[in-house]
This record gives sequence, C-alpha cells and structure tokens, in this order.
Amino acid sequence: MKLAIIGASTGQLPLTLKAKELGHTVVSFAWDNGAVCKEYADKFYPISVIEKEKITEACRAEGVDGVVSNASDLTSEIASYVASQLGLPANDYEKFQYVRDKARVRELTNDIPHLCQVRSYLYKEGEEVEFPCIVKPTVGSSKKGVSFVTNMQELRQAVAYAQSDGDATIMIEKFVGTREFSVESISYQGRHYVLQMTDKENDGAPHFVELSHHQPADLSEVIQSKVRQIVPEILNRVGLINGASHIEMKIDQDDNIYMIELNPRGAGDQISTLIKESIGYDYIKAMIDVALGIFEEPKISHKSYAGIYFLCQQRANRLPYFLEKQPWEISRSYEPGTALTYATDNYTRNGYIIYKSDKKIIID
Repeated sequence: MKLAIIGASTGQLPLTLKAKELGHTVVSFAWDNGAVCKEYADKFYPISVIEKEKITEACRAEGVDGVVSNASDLTSEIASYVASQLGLPANDYEKFQYVRDKARVRELTNDIPHLCQVRSYLYKEGEEVEFPCIVKPTVGSSKKGVSFVTNMQELRQAVAYAQSDGDATIMIEKFVGTREFSVESISYQGRHYVLQMTDKENDGAPHFVELSHHQPADLSEVIQSKVRQIVPEILNRVGLINGASHIEMKIDQDDNIYMIELNPRGAGDQISTLIKESIGYDYIKAMIDVALGIFEEPKISHKSYAGIYFLCQQRANRLPYFLEKQPWEISRSYEPGTALTYATDNYTRNGYIIYKSDKKIIID
C-alpha cells in the first residue's frame, strides 16, 4: 500500500522505517533541509508541511492509501486535513484544530466523572492573577513556553517567554503540585484503546523539563481503572476518532486525577518505542494501520519495565552511564565529549538511554 508521511524530521523516522519494513511505499513531504527521512522514502516532495493544499494535490495524484504523522501537533494536523480531503481514515480537521487549543479542550471536558479540572483562564494584561501558577501558550507542546510563576516580575518574564515564537494567546493555570504521568492510546473509528501509562520525571520549576519516563507507571489499580474510564470519554468529547493520543495527567495526595494536556498524536521522547518494549505492542505499526484502514484490535504479548533517561546539565550526574554500554540498555543517543547544556524545554537535552528490564532501573 502507498502511505503519505507528513514531515521528514527525526520525529517521523520511526514511522518511515516501520512503513518500509511492512512493505509499504512511502511518499514523504517536508522541506529538503533537515529531511532525514528523505533517503528512506520511495518518493520525496520538497514541500513545506504547512502547504496543505499542495500536499493534498500531490497525494491525490499519487493515489495514496493513507496519510499519517507522529510526534508533532502541526504535522499531525496537516495529515488530518489531507486525509479528510481524500476521504481516507482521519480525524475531522475542524475538531483537530480546536483540540490543539488547551483552553477549548478544558471547556469540553469539564464534567467528566472522576476527572478534576485544573482552574485555568486566558491571560489579559492588567487583570489580577492568582499565584503560584503556570503560564503557557494555549497552543504548543514539549514544555516549550511553559513557566512556573510566583510573583508579578516572574509573570512578565513568563508571558514574554511564552510569546517568544509569536504573539501567542496565553493561558494561566493553577499550579497543581502533584505526580505527573501520561496515558498513551490508539483509536480507530471511534473505538478507543488505552495501551499504557507512563511515569514522568521533570526538573520542576520554572520550566518542568522532562528528565526520564518509565513504563508502567506506578499507579494503584483504582487509579488505573479510573484513567481507563476517563480517557475514552475525553477523546469522545473532543471528537478524536482515529489515531494515537498522548494525554498528560496528574494525581494529588488525595488521588484526585487532573488532565493537564491532550495531544492528538503519539508521544515524543521515544515513548512510542517504550510501549513496544513494555507490552509488546507495536504502537508505530498501529498508527500506520489506522491511517491505511487495516487496524486490528490490540493484543498485549508481554509485560516488562521500560524507560528512558535523558542527559543535560540538570542531570550531569548521569554522564558516567552514557560513557559505556549498560547491561540493561537497548539503545542510546549521545556523542561523547558533547558539552552539557541547561535544558529549558524538551528540545534542548543532550542525549538519552533507553532500557528494558524485569524491574524499574534507577540510575540517580
């Protein structure tokens, strides 16, 4: 079958390689610069991912059987548009657009049983703000533009930081100082399957850069049961019916569950890879199968522990583990001698190690 993949950066490489492994013909769309998937695609179109009409016409001419993307809100939105225009499996493009709006998602999900709402509102200059709080753009991902704020001076700095990529609409969110985890799921024709829950470690205020992920999340059976009821209802409310989703959540000391963000795509940070290692389910293949309309109900083949540790200046103590191969690691990305940077978002870390084991691996 012929598959169009929107984007050709490292985020789309697992999709591209998996599609080739499955014997599909891959048609790739992206700017030529930085298009690491170009050499693996059967055909490459040097078209910007935002030129959705041009991509649609090229896909129509190619006669593609499906359109897919992953790990990027923008490319996933464009994939939704193109697939919808061609009558292929997709989420409704208009609904997909407002799903990216964090404030709108809160409105749609404010009365789901077992789900508590984090108090949030749009920022207007001059209006009173309750501290402490989180400042973030209403559209964005990977912790970019997110700040923890305790006073007016920090608020001004946080608003400027959140708008550093443009005049973004800003959301103020009450700070919920609790454990963070995420939920990874796949949907097909309105049927939703919760696959895995992921514990997430971050460096705290001000930007909450993610420093490790672990599967399965260390959650009680009661919490897991509630999450499995909540997630399908969230997806129904916002109208997501096809493809992967990554929902960030928190629980407090009283086991109240909060949704922080809904991302209508597979998770970044290699979380999709972790799913295959922890439960034996090929999440990347599932995304492709949904796009091609050949999806089958998930089957879990085993349960293991899997995780990823990131390296940056905040966790310089991890460097010794990155200098020689570890018995539990299955892959890594780090160039020895690289100077460690202070990460301010999930794009500015220096490397990672992925593990699989019969227990959770603790290295710090």
